[in-house]
Amino acid sequence: MKKTNKTTMSLIKKNFYQKNHVIIYGKHSCLSAIKNKQREKSLLLTNENNHSFWTREISQRGLSLKVLTLNQKELDEISNYNPHQNIILFAKPLKRISMKDYLTKANDKTIQKLVLLDQITDPQNIGSIIRSAFAFNFDAVGLLKNNSPSELSSLIKASSGEIEKITLIELKNLVNDIKLLQENGYFVYGLTNEGKKNINKIFNTDQKFALVVGSEGKGLRKLTTKTVDDTIHIPINNHCNSINASNAAAIAFYQLSK
Repeated sequence: MKKTNKTTMSLIKKNFYQKNHVIIYGKHSCLSAIKNKQREKSLLLTNENNHSFWTREISQRGLSLKVLTLNQKELDEISNYNPHQNIILFAKPLKRISMKDYLTKANDKTIQKLVLLDQITDPQNIGSIIRSAFAFNFDAVGLLKNNSPSELSSLIKASSGEIEKITLIELKNLVNDIKLLQENGYFVYGLTNEGKKNINKIFNTDQKFALVVGSEGKGLRKLTTKTVDDTIHIPINNHCNSINASNAAAIAFYQLSK
């Protein structure tokens, strides 16, 4: 193993360890980010064994992205000792669009499926929900401007790169955005433990709909619950308090997409 290049490490930390950069690690996540034309990439780090593979991937897409070769210790340090598979990418966060702009662009599409997250703050949960949303052909994920984490490395990793393939909507005011959806012909479901209808009895016939998912602890906020068109719950063992928010969302995605 070669010695740590202190000059290289200091330059990386000086130029890229900033609030306007995110660190993406892992093969699937980095490859998806490289393929995503909407993602602004700044620097790729890998080891000697994988250098040719990544320079080829970059060249095939006509990108002018600098690639640096580091050793295991350096890669471990930069990834904060998270599993990185010898690939780390510094990039700019993905841009989110407003609900109004999204509806303007999607106005000519007959089928639209959205998921809106009401104060879910755990990056792992959000990443998993994004991954499931893409798997079940949802078109966009709405994230609150406030009370929602920024685009963290762990969130991107949990999405397994699917965050690059789905539209992200920034929700400035969830209630107002729900009303805007309803005005544009969307039926809005609220997923909560206290939901009025059993999800097994729901057979969605609306081509345009949205599902609002709340946090595990607090669930949907009261005003959110009052604003949605209908509330649904997932029947679980009476001796179990709740299930993970991302698991609940995946179940709902499947049922509503039948």
